[in-house]
Amino acid sequence: MNLSDVLEVSAERFASRPAVMDVRSGRSLTYEQLAHEADRVRKFLLAEGVEPCQRIALVAPNSLAYLPAAFGLLATGACLVPLPANLTDEEESRVLREIDVNGTLVSPDGDVRQTPASPVVIATGECAGFRFQWQDRDAPGALALPAMNPAFIRFSSGTTARSKGVVLSHEATAARVEAADRVLRLTPDDRILWVLPLAYHFAVTIVGYVRAGAHVLLCPDTLPVSVLDAMHRLEATVFYASPLHFERLGHLPPGSPLRKLRLAMSTSAPISAAVMDLFESVHGVPVAQAYGIIEAGLPCINLRTDGLPATSVGRPVPGYEIAVFSEHGARVEPGSTGDIGVRGPGLFSAYYSPWRRREDVTRDGFFPTGDVGRLDEGGALHLLGRKKTVIFVAGVKFFPEEVEECINRFPGVRESRVFGAPHAHLGQVPHAEIVPGANGHPIDLDAHRIDLDAHRIDLDALRAHCARALSAYKVPQQFTVVPAIAKTPGGKIVRR
Repeated sequence: MNLSDVLEVSAERFASRPAVMDVRSGRSLTYEQLAHEADRVRKFLLAEGVEPCQRIALVAPNSLAYLPAAFGLLATGACLVPLPANLTDEEESRVLREIDVNGTLVSPDGDVRQTPASPVVIATGECAGFRFQWQDRDAPGALALPAMNPAFIRFSSGTTARSKGVVLSHEATAARVEAADRVLRLTPDDRILWVLPLAYHFAVTIVGYVRAGAHVLLCPDTLPVSVLDAMHRLEATVFYASPLHFERLGHLPPGSPLRKLRLAMSTSAPISAAVMDLFESVHGVPVAQAYGIIEAGLPCINLRTDGLPATSVGRPVPGYEIAVFSEHGARVEPGSTGDIGVRGPGLFSAYYSPWRRREDVTRDGFFPTGDVGRLDEGGALHLLGRKKTVIFVAGVKFFPEEVEECINRFPGVRESRVFGAPHAHLGQVPHAEIVPGANGHPIDLDAHRIDLDAHRIDLDALRAHCARALSAYKVPQQFTVVPAIAKTPGGKIVRR
């Protein structure tokens, strides 16, 4: 199978219905037009000699053109390698080299620094101005790749370690979409307001929206006032975003309830109870959340409709199984903490570089996620943190997320990052970086960083606040005020 078939089916069923719109310009494509434009890209790439299983990088910002470019590239049988626009020269060079990228498809406002061949440009259509160029046309790639029917090679976020190229097949991606939709129940009447980077969030979500015949509303302006205006004006029914977006929206003044919004879904990183409560109190919609893993899709979803704890990521979606394992590999009982494993039809096929098949990293079919958590008696999964970020103080361990949630409740703190610093006698001690707030008002972090002199925090009072809520060994020994905390484009704190 090929994921482009999903678009072809929807184009037949929903030909005249809107498929995607640019919120800023108002320009849109129907499903028939989207399929036509994707086929134009397919024919262009085939004419340039693109072959099945070649690795073709796509470099483009969030725009109408991203969808036909991606579906058209997939339709050739080539493997789509999404290159985020925020990569450094060194990171981009590593992706091109380690994934054996054969060619690149680049939007007019995109850039690839290494361009050994002269580009050929798409002349007409929605993707007019896109440039295709060969990087290493004859690079053979991994020998086992063709048998996997690869659709994507997507790099993991690399928040705690070096990013890895994750190979996703067409079949596994389709299985992820079907499993998630059995919970989300998307329909042609849904209007999804989209603010996340398409280079990181395309395989399950956008394919799922297209499969349902829904209307994707691309919102390139992610400032909270603009996002809220678009939700009201366009009567969005689904908002799929990161905790950062929900936090910003929660700091807006109360206004009209979002009565059309049936689902506000947080993903890409854990969301705190405080942010969920803040958003719901201001906008009148509870925040659902999904457990998103590039190697597994969306194995758990909590819609907040069946009484599950709000801070859990929910029960496994149909076809998936979650297990929690001890350090020795034995499954533990509900309520016990351990390493989270996921088993299901949507698991990845391999890591590309160094090459490792899924079977070489799974245990009895379970993929070790690197997350630590527990299952409750009702079968809902609770995340505690990443295994690699655990802080050990004199042999006692805890997760930075617990301390960050405490710090973030202190007045005047916008966000924080806690990490273990080496200590000669205790092994590690916690240190914290904190970003001050702005007197309760939202700050445009995209436009500027915090003026630290204008927003001072009483660090002694903050330390006393933590001491009242946390065990002594969890209280940071050092607080450093910083203008910003590094995050991935998906909103995860970078903990490397």
